[in-house]
Amino acid sequence: MNGSLLLWTVLSILLFWGVGLYNRLMRMRARGFSAFGSVEKHLREYADLAQGQMHRFQGGQDGLSFEAPGEVPAEWNSVLCALEALDAALKAARATPLALEPLAGLTQAMAAVRQVWASLQAVPADLAGPVLPHDVQIQWDVIAQRVETSRNGYNQIALKYNEALAQFPARLVIGLMGFKPGGIL
Repeated sequence: MNGSLLLWTVLSILLFWGVGLYNRLMRMRARGFSAFGSVEKHLREYADLAQGQMHRFQGGQDGLSFEAPGEVPAEWNSVLCALEALDAALKAARATPLALEPLAGLTQAMAAVRQVWASLQAVPADLAGPVLPHDVQIQWDVIAQRVETSRNGYNQIALKYNEALAQFPARLVIGLMGFKPGGIL
């Protein structure tokens, strides 16, 4: 009788521990998904800003005039290409927000956008004026700050999630539960 009571006690403790571990990791993963949603929302603001700038180019507003109506400066084409690559990387990462490979691609796309923007800021003004209007530069900087803040929040959550997966008792059963380490941005 004592042996079966001990066995049932150990099994119930293991069951409750397993359920608690699973629930904890699911909550952490859900927080990671939510934080990724915040990063994605702010990254989409780049595209919105670029689309607004494209409308300015097409309409010739704010003193921006080009040789032909609807002509887009070559510098902006590189921004648009980088933003398209960012959008494709976001779509890949959205399917599995904590997966390593899509997040690595997203990190590269984010770096490419920052690099293209830095090169666009370095273009000197000509007789028609600056390539980047001052208000667009300010809006971009605000978006960049939001992206960096949300990215740091996501990275903190992903690191805590990875630490929880690496803890001793958890690492014994995470494979059975279907959890995998998350990537950072």
